[in-house]
Amino acid sequence: MTDDAAHGTLDIVHRIPGRLRVRMPSAVPAEQLSQQIAALAGVTSAVWSPLTRGLLVRYDPERAAEADIVEAIARQAHVDVTSPAPSTANGRRPTLVSTATALFGAVDARISGATGGALALGVVVPAVLTLWAARELLRGRAAPLAWSSALWYAHGLFRDYALPNREG
Repeated sequence: MTDDAAHGTLDIVHRIPGRLRVRMPSAVPAEQLSQQIAALAGVTSAVWSPLTRGLLVRYDPERAAEADIVEAIARQAHVDVTSPAPSTANGRRPTLVSTATALFGAVDARISGATGGALALGVVVPAVLTLWAARELLRGRAAPLAWSSALWYAHGLFRDYALPNREG
């Protein structure tokens, strides 16, 4: 947590269209806050992580504005807001990384929204890779490196992104 957050400031940690992650100061009772934010029009989910004191908000960018969501969070939490600098290389255009992140974030938000949060890219991509590897094995066309690499990557992606955190 940053020094700003310890003094009553909401930090916007990550933002892409349809997805917003904020870090809350320790004095904010954020468990109730996530329910209030999830009830906003256009918000599909608001998930609180007590470990990181982070609130992950997924929303439909066509039905809700990021600024309105941030304002609602700050108002409910009684805090000020800090925001990271935009991800640009030259101050005018987005970088390749920020563009790719926004693109995949939007795809992830659409998949998650369409399935009611049951699926996301972190589940779909490893599942597709696993099915592809199984198909190659069953057809007898699998080269040792190709199917095993796909299976290994599917396992790693599923383990890192789809399984709940087992620490604690």
